[in-house]
Amino acid sequence: MFNKVGDFHEKFGLERVPEFFHPLSVLVRTIPPPAVKLDPELIKFRLRFLREELEEIEQGYRDGDLEQVADGLVDLVYVALGTAHLHRLPFNELFSAVHEANMKKVRAQSSADSKRGSFYDVVKPDGWQKPDVAQILKDHGWNPKD
Repeated sequence: MFNKVGDFHEKFGLERVPEFFHPLSVLVRTIPPPAVKLDPELIKFRLRFLREELEEIEQGYRDGDLEQVADGLVDLVYVALGTAHLHRLPFNELFSAVHEANMKKVRAQSSADSKRGSFYDVVKPDGWQKPDVAQILKDHGWNPKD
């Protein structure tokens, strides 16, 4: 999925944000490391875009419209992956690390066990360790001081 969203970004030149544009970048299908921060205007745009898709999902649930919910969910993931592309994140590696950590969580036994107040939740057991996202980014050349 991440690569398909990359194809979409390539088709429309979305990876070539002005500060990173290089004339040859249209010829090479890569996301150059390291991960980058985004321009404040682009951040505002992406956050509005993500909220728009979440609102579409909410509206679909209010309307009892599973087609709209499904479309909104796919769009939300698509926009989130696109945002990860713009940041030049090593997304597949990050996803694997988060997945591995999530698989060590446990199902809430009651709503009292959940900080979200729901027995549908999955919670962190004693000794659970979060994925080392910062280290993965550093391994790919990211400098947190940049």
